[in-house]
Amino acid sequence: MERRADVDWVRTASMLGVIFLHASSGFVSRPSRFSLLGMTPALLCNQAARFSVPVFFLLSGLGLGLSKRENGLPGFWLRRMRRGVLPYVRWSAVFFLQSSHFRLSTLLSHGGLRTFGRLLLTGGAASHLWFLPVLLQLYLLYPALKWCMRACPLSMLVLSFLLSLYCTLVIYMPLPFPPWWRARLWRLFPVWLFYFTMGMGLTVERLERAAAFARKHAAVLCLLALAAALAYTADASRSGELDSIKPQLFLYGPLCFLALLASWKWVGGIGSVGAISAFLARHSMTLYFSHIFFLSLLRRIAFFQRNAGTMLLMGALVAALSALAALLPEGAKRWSGRLSNLAP
Repeated sequence: MERRADVDWVRTASMLGVIFLHASSGFVSRPSRFSLLGMTPALLCNQAARFSVPVFFLLSGLGLGLSKRENGLPGFWLRRMRRGVLPYVRWSAVFFLQSSHFRLSTLLSHGGLRTFGRLLLTGGAASHLWFLPVLLQLYLLYPALKWCMRACPLSMLVLSFLLSLYCTLVIYMPLPFPPWWRARLWRLFPVWLFYFTMGMGLTVERLERAAAFARKHAAVLCLLALAAALAYTADASRSGELDSIKPQLFLYGPLCFLALLASWKWVGGIGSVGAISAFLARHSMTLYFSHIFFLSLLRRIAFFQRNAGTMLLMGALVAALSALAALLPEGAKRWSGRLSNLAP
């Protein structure tokens, strides 16, 4: 698939949204000297960024939908193993060992490997790793989803929406459902299926039409997204429901996707933003895996626990450190390639 600068920007903005969502989580319940209609900066940051996770699922489906590779299931699974599963296992091991102050004996002790294996299945080694097991569930279903989307795309999109909406309502509202499943349903693919299939349905032609529509109505879409962010945050402040599993997200997530596509019309012309966005988008999974590790280290420093200003500084520093974690291996690979070319 040929990379698109506007889609790279959507991925980069969503990744930064995830970072600041997590950076602000410890400040949401704190009072602040500054507020907007009773909403603190931390609450605004935390809730406005909730579009990020649905958009990531949408982008995952989009990447598969636009892919022109037809290497069959073995090739498909090998690529998923290299790009997703192996980094997921490595970072899960890092977080598992971090919880025991990096004592390797914890992993090798009696029951340690069994505990680690269970955490791998659920994404429980760190708070953000649940995303990968859900994504792998969708990858397992991808061949069937691909056939359904080709045969009857509109019907498949409607059915996936109804299923995701029902599961969301089960979590969000006291609908009759076994409590055990309600507590774990958000870790299963049906909750996120709609966003994934929406992305799969965006062929090259449909994506270009969506991007053209977004560019034409850029100002309106960005203003609507801003109003929606304020409304979404105000509703969270009123209800006390701060999680990402809400019916409102079915509108807020796709709207932010279009608004970010539209904003590239202006953002793309600023200095080196294009090159930076392309790099961060290319390494978005590394940033996703690593940012909680750096965030947990910075949270131990009292300075970053002061106020909303230091919260934003912490988020920016986490983003920079995560980008550095992606840059160092790439730089080392380039230097080794140059040295090998210089060798006699």
